[in-house]
Amino acid sequence: MLSRSHLIRVAPARIQHRWFTSSCTNPHRLARIQPRTSLVTLGYSAKSSTPLNGSRIMFTRASSSIPPTSTSLSDNDKDSDPSTTPTTSTTPAGFQGYDIRWKEVKSPTISDYISIYLDLSKARLGALVTLTTMAGYAMTPMGASLPTLFALTTGTALCITSANAYNQFVEPPYDAQMSRTRNRILVRKAVSPLHAWSFATLTGLGGTALLAAAVNPLTAALGAANLVLYAAVYTPMKRVSIANTWVGAVVGAIPPMMGWAACTNSLDPEAWLLGLLLYAWQFPHFNSLAWNLRADYSKAGYRMMAVTDPKLNARVSLRYSLALIPLVTLAPYLDMTSWWFAVDGNIVNGVMLAGAANFWRKRDDKTARQLFFGSLIYLPVILALMMFHKKGKQDIVQEVGSLEQVSESGSAAQFKEEEDDDEYEYVDEDEEDEEEAHVAVKTA
Repeated sequence: MLSRSHLIRVAPARIQHRWFTSSCTNPHRLARIQPRTSLVTLGYSAKSSTPLNGSRIMFTRASSSIPPTSTSLSDNDKDSDPSTTPTTSTTPAGFQGYDIRWKEVKSPTISDYISIYLDLSKARLGALVTLTTMAGYAMTPMGASLPTLFALTTGTALCITSANAYNQFVEPPYDAQMSRTRNRILVRKAVSPLHAWSFATLTGLGGTALLAAAVNPLTAALGAANLVLYAAVYTPMKRVSIANTWVGAVVGAIPPMMGWAACTNSLDPEAWLLGLLLYAWQFPHFNSLAWNLRADYSKAGYRMMAVTDPKLNARVSLRYSLALIPLVTLAPYLDMTSWWFAVDGNIVNGVMLAGAANFWRKRDDKTARQLFFGSLIYLPVILALMMFHKKGKQDIVQEVGSLEQVSESGSAAQFKEEEDDDEYEYVDEDEEDEEEAHVAVKTA
């Protein structure tokens, strides 16, 4: 016997979708939530509303304004369409006056679950964050290890998956109110909250354990800290204070530092520079995105600068776009790149700064959209330029060798001068002995 069902309600004046889940053994519970207006049966697609429990219920209330043929199937239709053949003709107690039809749906396949897990993990966002981690690893002057790089990429992806799944586990009531997020997995009830929570927990533990075992404890600690920061601090803070944007920027700054730590097992100044670069980039990127979503954010009760203080939102975007210039210029000082990177990188910074200044002046949807898409292009371009101009281990060794040669030539010259000074102070020992003997004879 089918144990659970999903209910769809459709009002005749305007279509409204409302979900209820109930046990089939308690039909009176379903009867108590019937609408007071007439209903018509509506078939619905598996993508948007098919439950994973293998059943669904469709029903209507009889109404004089609705022809009987709209709520029942003819014998010919039943024979020609076996997928819509009712499994029972008996109306359950409490459902008198309704046309009840049961329809079996196919069990979920592996591809269905893969699609669900990709949606829970926000796969596109996770891929972008994983690429910044790989960029941090590639920027180190040390040689790359493919097993370490594979473990780093996999472990980071699992941690990101866990953080995003926890985020969706907490926010279904608010996601349902925004057009951008109302089709998310838990809003559609494609899986249960417990299923999503279990998935988030397993991926988080697995990712942290993999980083600790196959990379190093420092990288694992950074990954675990970032997971907690995103899920337990940033996510609830979005409804409390605009400071959530600064916390979220820290979350985005840690992955490239993880990449550096995976190769060097330390957080050198270069790692902090990479983190600061990603930290500053996120303000023009996210603030321009939030501008075009401010109506949704306001409806869901999120405290974003674009909602509470639009002028501050644009001003902060401009401020951190300016901050990118000294950060790019600092890379050659730290011997991460050649000086050509300061030239190429600041040309790209100029384009980003122009977009932020335009958004600050006009504060409209068009300039916000231009800045957002510009920021999407900026990040891969600046990271690619940094890797193109980076100084490898060989370059550093050559520079150190040149310095050693200069140091050795300086030491040799100093030694020669000391030898020259000794020549002026040289005294023959035989002459000294003869003089001493001559003095002794005179004394005697």
